[in-house]
Amino acid sequence: MLIREMDHRIKNLFALANSIVSLSSRFAETPGELAISVGRRMNALSRAHSLTTPSSSTASGRKEQLTTLHDLIWTIISPYVDPREEPALRCKVTGADITVNGPAVTSMALLLHEFATNAAKYGALSVPEGRIDIDCMIEGDEFVLQWVEAGGPPVVPTEKTGFGTLLEKATVSTQLDGRVTRSWDPEGIVIKLTANKERLSAADSE
Repeated sequence: MLIREMDHRIKNLFALANSIVSLSSRFAETPGELAISVGRRMNALSRAHSLTTPSSSTASGRKEQLTTLHDLIWTIISPYVDPREEPALRCKVTGADITVNGPAVTSMALLLHEFATNAAKYGALSVPEGRIDIDCMIEGDEFVLQWVEAGGPPVVPTEKTGFGTLLEKATVSTQLDGRVTRSWDPEGIVIKLTANKERLSAADSE
């Protein structure tokens, strides 16, 4: 059973790493850019998975990976916050805090990393006075995360297809049974991520 479990998870990790390299290569202009972008995404996943704690399942004997969404958000955001300042001045996380389990940890970590990276490059985290408000809500069978930026540079709407766009198409609808919408308000971009609540807490499958 242990060997089958290790084989299952290692194959998933190799497949994920291959996908990250493949998608990142489409948008990197030099080998150096590719190395940096892949490294940052893999580090984001490493930080996210460091949060997970093993929990024995009496039904199957398998080990499941668990964390809470708020912990995951702060883990992804923390590299973009100056340790000398109060984190709440740059980012505020409010609302429902739910368990994130199994493959949803990977999906959410990559999505949040892309949101944070874009904010650091072009949005609220690119200037000292910028801030992000993240509100987490449960609406029936759905979980809603609203990412609101303010105090950053003027917002410029774009239809450019990047890694984040492809990631959203590949993971949000298929793995999380959800969707992502954006609105470019004068104060900053507003991102609304909606996911099936059960998909976020569902255990990894065989």
